[in-house]
Amino acid sequence: MAASRPPAHHRESHSHPDVAAQIVSVLERLREHGGRITSGRRAVVVALLRHDDHHVTADDIAAVVQADQPDIHLSTVYRTLEALEQVDVVSRVDLGQGRAVYHLVDHVHHHLVCDRCGSVTEVPASVVEPLTQALDDRFSFAASPTRLTISGLCSSCR
Repeated sequence: MAASRPPAHHRESHSHPDVAAQIVSVLERLREHGGRITSGRRAVVVALLRHDDHHVTADDIAAVVQADQPDIHLSTVYRTLEALEQVDVVSRVDLGQGRAVYHLVDHVHHHLVCDRCGSVTEVPASVVEPLTQALDDRFSFAASPTRLTISGLCSSCR
């Protein structure tokens, strides 16, 4: 695993029963939005969907892709992840200290990031629902948080 990977995650299991069908679906989504399906893009999508962790950095994906296809550059990985973000396949999440990870949007959740040790705790979207309801009730604001990151201190560092 690349050194840029965030520290240990506390997360629920994230598995995809039919990865091959997902690969086809994601590639088709790119094509529908005017994107070309190149061997580099295909390799990035395959690496993303087959990765054992759903919080991956561009470097994580590049390491997997370049192990099989060393001619695919990091810039291709970044451009492909950006294209996937534009068509709502992945979401880029900043976990502080320069750590940006990507995860599939079909797994909506939020993050608690420890300021001291850097640990990341995954929080189900349902935990934030009372906040969104309070924002609507008090401010008539219909929040739709998809990438909420809250910093603070974890139980080990308190």
